[in-house]
Amino acid sequence: MTQTSPSGFIRTEEQATLDTEALRLRSRGMTYQKIADSLGVTKATAYNRVQRALIAIPSEAVDEYRKIETERLDTMLERVMEKVTYDDGKSGFLFAVDRALAIMDRRAKLLGLDKPIKHEVITMDYIQSEIMRLEAIVGEEDEDESNYLEAGSSTTIN
Repeated sequence: MTQTSPSGFIRTEEQATLDTEALRLRSRGMTYQKIADSLGVTKATAYNRVQRALIAIPSEAVDEYRKIETERLDTMLERVMEKVTYDDGKSGFLFAVDRALAIMDRRAKLLGLDKPIKHEVITMDYIQSEIMRLEAIVGEEDEDESNYLEAGSSTTIN
C-alpha cells in the first residue's frame, strides 16, 4: 500500500516502516546523527524520516507521546535538581545547573511554552481612519435616504 503526501512524495510501506523505525530510535533519545548512522543514511534523511513519521501519527498518539516525553523529562529534571540542590562541594555543580536548564528548555519547547504570542496593535491613526471610513459610509446612506425621500415627495398619484 502506498500513500501520497501533499508534496507528491509517494510513501511505500517500506518507507513507512523505515520512518517509524527512525521515530522509535528518536523516542529512545538518540540524536539524529546516531539514527542516521544506525540506518545508514544522512543526518538530514534521518530528520526527514522522523518528521514524516510524526506527521503520520494521529493527534491522540502525539498527545500520548508528548505526555510520555514530558514525564521522562520531569524524571530527569528531578534527579538533576537533587544534584543542584544538594551540592556536596565537589565539582559538577555547574554542569548539573547547565543540564537542568537544558532539560527545562526542552520541556518548554515540547509543551509550546516558548511560542511567540500574537499581539494586535491598534494605533490612533488606524482608529481615525476607521472613524472617517464609517462616517463616509453613514454619510452616503444619509444622502441615499434623503434622495429617496425627495424623489418620493415629487411624484403625484392620479
